[in-house]
Amino acid sequence: MSSIQHWVGPRLPHWMARASGIALIVVGLSWPALTWPVPILATTGIAAGLPASLAAADALAQTPPMGWNGFNRFLRDVSEARVEAQARALVASGMQAAGYEYVNLDGGWDLLQRGPQGELQPDPAKFPHGIKPVADYVHSLGLKFGIYTSAGVTNCATHSAGSYGHFQQDAAAFASWGVDYVKLDWCRVPYRNYPGMSRQQVSRMLATEMGSAIATSGRAMVYDINFEADDTPWMWGAKVANMWRTGQDSQDRWWSMVFNFTHNVQHYSHAQPGAWNDPDMLEIGNGGMTAVEYQSEFSLWAEMAAPLIAGTDLTSMSDVTQNILTNKAVIAVDQDALGLQGRPVSNAGGHWVLVKPLTSGAVAVVLFNSTDRAAAISTTASQVGMARTYAYRMTDLWSHEESDTAGLISARVPAHGVAMYVVSGLASAN
Repeated sequence: MSSIQHWVGPRLPHWMARASGIALIVVGLSWPALTWPVPILATTGIAAGLPASLAAADALAQTPPMGWNGFNRFLRDVSEARVEAQARALVASGMQAAGYEYVNLDGGWDLLQRGPQGELQPDPAKFPHGIKPVADYVHSLGLKFGIYTSAGVTNCATHSAGSYGHFQQDAAAFASWGVDYVKLDWCRVPYRNYPGMSRQQVSRMLATEMGSAIATSGRAMVYDINFEADDTPWMWGAKVANMWRTGQDSQDRWWSMVFNFTHNVQHYSHAQPGAWNDPDMLEIGNGGMTAVEYQSEFSLWAEMAAPLIAGTDLTSMSDVTQNILTNKAVIAVDQDALGLQGRPVSNAGGHWVLVKPLTSGAVAVVLFNSTDRAAAISTTASQVGMARTYAYRMTDLWSHEESDTAGLISARVPAHGVAMYVVSGLASAN
């Protein structure tokens, strides 16, 4: 029987509670039955119930996308020079070799006014040569290029044009520039244009329109929808896009990381190859959390099969940041081809146990201490779904040490920290 309990989440700042209309205390997370295996939906457009025009997206993002987006560090202070410098650093740092491949623009790259033919206009002060030469440069490094737009009439800061009313035109432009990844934000949407429709109905309709425009653009592009949690995109996102946000915009604070973790982990049954829950971009290296907390963020995101989109300045990151972001053993858990999101086994008293089955037959186990005091956290091989055998091999994915156990999986976990293992069964010595 599951020992998942109702959990009182981190307190939100008053401004966020007012802006988002959610309560100041996150309470009463309820969990569906914790059984494996979660059925994997068919990945053909017809079998999954997708509109035929969206079927081409099925072959993309078969593992969670990995890359860089500068918003968490630079906000909208983007430029041709900055993007190209980050792309070079991604290669030089070993991140490309570790699996990171997307270099993504976020908001602030285009003007508020469209051109004479209704086209998006890159800000000439930031991108004097336009977007295509930047995409070409990123491609020349063996990387892929992503771009941002909004489903509304402007972006969230109202400084740039959105794609509302121009989905087909903008998707065609992105394709002509060599874009490989499109992030659709959800701001300034004119709901009043749709009397009699709910917000969720409008969200799904517009997301589908942009998805169809991308699918018919002539270029394969990963499709990332950044909708509000009230729109419950995890319930319908797999029919439209490759990934969808499940929580609030991340902040470089402990409470924000835990908030997005708890709002993402409960939707494990909706993730599958080609369609992923997204707890938002990583904050690792931006200075608002400790190294222990950043290690927790990376471990939890990997266990949840989340997109790993680094959000720091790659040209000046510390060795600690680089070592966290390039831990290939942890990345392998995130990128495992089975495509199952880790599920919670227990969370008593803020001491979490998560399990993620792997293609090899092993499981990845995370012991996460969300409390302010160090604690011993334990589970067993049986509780995480391992078949009975005479012993089990535990590989610590941070220390890289191995140990054997008769079945107990336990660690002394620091406050706000994790222990992360791959656990596999050993054949009998006899």
